[in-house]
Amino acid sequence: MTVVFSSNLFVFLFLPLFLAAYYITPTRWRNWTILLGSYLFYAWWRPDFLLLFVAITLWNYAFALLIQKYRDHPRCFYWLLLGVTGDLAALGYFKYANFGVESISTLMLSVGLNPFFLETIILPLGISFYTFQALAYLVDVYRGDAKPTRSFINFAAFISFFPQLIAGPILRYRNLERQFEKRTHSMALFSLGASRFLLGFIKKVLIADSIAPVATYLMAAPDPGFVDSVFGVVISSLQLYFDFSGYSDMAIGLGMMMGFKFQENFNQPYTCQSVTEFWRRWHITLTQWLRDYLYRPLKRSLGWSVAVATFTTLTLAGLWHGADLSFVLWGASLGGMMVLERWIGTVTTLSTPYSLWKNYRTMAFLWFIWPLFLAGNIDDAWRIMSGLLGMNGWGSLHNLSLWVSPMTLFFCVVAMFWERASAYYNKRFYLGIDKSNVYQDVSGWRVPILWCGFALAVTRLSAESFSPFLYFQF
Repeated sequence: MTVVFSSNLFVFLFLPLFLAAYYITPTRWRNWTILLGSYLFYAWWRPDFLLLFVAITLWNYAFALLIQKYRDHPRCFYWLLLGVTGDLAALGYFKYANFGVESISTLMLSVGLNPFFLETIILPLGISFYTFQALAYLVDVYRGDAKPTRSFINFAAFISFFPQLIAGPILRYRNLERQFEKRTHSMALFSLGASRFLLGFIKKVLIADSIAPVATYLMAAPDPGFVDSVFGVVISSLQLYFDFSGYSDMAIGLGMMMGFKFQENFNQPYTCQSVTEFWRRWHITLTQWLRDYLYRPLKRSLGWSVAVATFTTLTLAGLWHGADLSFVLWGASLGGMMVLERWIGTVTTLSTPYSLWKNYRTMAFLWFIWPLFLAGNIDDAWRIMSGLLGMNGWGSLHNLSLWVSPMTLFFCVVAMFWERASAYYNKRFYLGIDKSNVYQDVSGWRVPILWCGFALAVTRLSAESFSPFLYFQF
């Protein structure tokens, strides 16, 4: 079991001890503290996988130096190709080997051949995220957008930085290089980071975990009706949002507490008015990574059309999220709709005036395909999607009310209100009109509310079982 942010072990033991060690360490040695603390954080789950982690770090550190050394030589591209191949090979083996073998075995059975099997491979925590960061580093060095660091400690601390290690945001070394070399610490930034961490903790533990039984009910219901399916998918999508955005808030807050400033990872995604806009608001650092290192090379270097490059990028994004056909179909559905929006002219931007009709029209499509993501397999996804299509009758919330507690239903209402209210209050910030959003301006009357929410979250956490973040599986 790993030390997750939403645990008493992390909040009341690991984090205080780490911060104490960090701030009593002389400034020039603090990256060492980050590195050792991050390795301890990761090794708490599986010490043996720490060796893989270190090996990938050494691999990319060395290949970046080789790429820089042979920059003006034709061999430069081959060093990049070899470095990238090594990263993708590691990711491919641990994340997709079982999926590949199962697919081949199914095909062999269909033609009457004897299948072969592979022992189940354990997926290392965070491998999708830290591999993407390493790939971006190599490509940036090759393009000349970044210079390789000769400080292995700084690079290793960047790759292993525990606040974002397990589920992002996906960082780029070129954006944080100066911060790893020199950063400013202040009580104001530390306080802001602590407030952001507490807010994320509340979103995860008090909101996401409280409404999780609805998702459990949806996955267990044998033939959910239309009403059950709609309510279950809407609440499950809110659970995923509060869970993942809560993690991002905690990661950003932890970074601030150590003097770092990370990029925002969410921008009110459920206020989107087109699927294209949704993809720009949800998991922003992944969207930008795919744009810069996959979409643009496909379009510019290979000459693919915008439509083909878009569809391919989103399909591969689905595969990145999980090794199952359901994730591929989820990504392909997003990509296909984005191509259609561009063709018929319904693409919206972050600054497009809000329209309730456009918002809920888009959300209806997203809610319909969410089961492909939430269930993680075709059979369960179709069971829920058939309910959304009314193929199992109208249904009712009666069975759901027997399954979950009134407190769960209460927090469902709280989650829906929170998502709408925060979107309204933060819209000026995300349009660049205001300098702070409601999550950052934690002062005055907001302070007691924040601490009361944190106290309730801790109480709930102490009474419940271990609950990891949903994005840990990716």
